[in-house]
Amino acid sequence: MSEAELETLITEKNSDEARLVLGRLLVEGSSDKIKRNEKKGVNWIKEAVNNGHLGALEYKTYYEIRFDKQPKLNKILKSLETIVEKTRSTRACNTLGEFNQVQDKKEGHKEEAAKYYSMSAEQGC
Repeated sequence: MSEAELETLITEKNSDEARLVLGRLLVEGSSDKIKRNEKKGVNWIKEAVNNGHLGALEYKTYYEIRFDKQPKLNKILKSLETIVEKTRSTRACNTLGEFNQVQDKKEGHKEEAAKYYSMSAEQGC
């Protein structure tokens, strides 16, 4: 689909899935029909997140982990916890486990890391 076709789908159906698809294509530049435009893509994804789309929240969270120049760790952790709570995503469980594993031992983070790794293992990954 072209950018215009996806935008029409978004308008006509109020589709957050289409917002995520268009946003990803714009961010990644992985389509011959859609020219890369990272800022515009992130804005489409943010709109889907604001509408409660969990796939968009997960994509945006990992985007921020990798590319944000000053990532807001508390916001990222809260997003990952929401993703785990609502979708039981093994990727989010493992990421939370990794974040907790590297924290200070005094604060009980090792137990939290083990909890998230265990949840991930229960999902079959």
